[in-house]
Amino acid sequence: MAKAIVKTTRGAGGVEIREVSTRPPRAGEVTMEVAAAGVCGTDLHIMDGQWPTEPPVVMGHETSGTVIDCGDGVGGEWLGARVVAEVLITDGTCRHCLRGRRNLCENRRSIGRLADGAFTRQLTIPVRNLHRVPDGLDLLDAALAEPLACVLGALDFPPVVAPGDRVLVTGPGTVGLLAAQVARMAGGTATVAGTPRDTNRLAVARDLGFPAVGESAPLDASAVDEHFDVVIECSGAVAAANLCLTACAKAGTYVQLGVFGDPVPIDMDQFCLKGLSLRTYYGASPHALDKALLLLAGGGIAARPLISQVASLDDWESVFAQTRAGSGLKFMFDPTL
Repeated sequence: MAKAIVKTTRGAGGVEIREVSTRPPRAGEVTMEVAAAGVCGTDLHIMDGQWPTEPPVVMGHETSGTVIDCGDGVGGEWLGARVVAEVLITDGTCRHCLRGRRNLCENRRSIGRLADGAFTRQLTIPVRNLHRVPDGLDLLDAALAEPLACVLGALDFPPVVAPGDRVLVTGPGTVGLLAAQVARMAGGTATVAGTPRDTNRLAVARDLGFPAVGESAPLDASAVDEHFDVVIECSGAVAAANLCLTACAKAGTYVQLGVFGDPVPIDMDQFCLKGLSLRTYYGASPHALDKALLLLAGGGIAARPLISQVASLDDWESVFAQTRAGSGLKFMFDPTL
C-alpha cells in the first residue's frame, strides 16, 4: 500500500489522500517506480469536475520513473529502464493509432482521470506507452517531456513559426514558457504576456531572455502596439484568446494550447476577416514525445527554471492552491518524500 492523491467523485471537489495498492502488470504492461509527477492545469479541471473521470482514480499524468516489474511478453531489457510515459492508453488498432497518432485514438483513456495515474509511488501502464529517457537527463527534468510534447505537436508538426516571425505568447505558465522557447528555436522573436498576478512568472520569462508584459495592468487591445505573425494562447482565459485575435496579423496563425474547461465566447469572425489559420493539438504523440526528450537532454529547452517546487504528496492541497493562484510555474510531486 502507498499514499496516492485520488479523485473520489465525478463532480467538483472529491480529492483526497488515500492508501492504494498497485496491481501487478498484466501481459504487455510494466510497473514503474514514479520519480517525479508534475501538476498540470488539467488536474485542476479534473478536480473541478470539468473533465470526465472514473472515480475512484489516482490523479497525475506528467511523469517519469524507473521500470521495476514487467508482465508477460515484455522484454527483460525494460527492467531498470528510465522512462517517461504517454498519457493516453490506446487500442493500437484504430485508424489513428495505425497512422502513428495514438493521441487521437478512438478509444483512448487518459491516466490520471480514466485510469490510475502517477500521483503515487508506482504506476502500471502498457509498455507501448514508454519512452526511454536519454542518458544524462535527470528524471525530474524528464517529467516535463509530456507538456513539451504537447507544445511541439501544435508548433512543430508541421512547423508554425518561421525565422523572423514575431510571436506573442499569452499565459506565462509552464506551457507558455515552453512555447516561447520552441518559437525561439524556430527563429521567431517571442514576447510573453501575462497579468498583474503573474509577476513572478514574468520574471522567469525575462530570465529566459524574453520580453515580458502585463504585470503592471491588465492587458487589452490598446496595449498591443504591433501585429504578430503567430499568437500562442496558453492561459485558457477568454480575455487572452480575444487579445490574441486582436494582436494577430492578417494571414497569421492563431495557436490554442490553453484549456478553457467550459464553452467560451470567442470572436470567431476574426478568423474570416483576417484570413487567419488555426492550430491546436491534443495530448502528446509518440514522435513529439521523442523529440521533447532529445531537446531536454540536449539543453535546447531549459527545464529546471520552470520547476518551482518538488513537494510531498501530503502537500497536495497547498500545491493545487498555488497552481490555481499562478504563484509558481511547475510543481512536482516526489512520491518518496
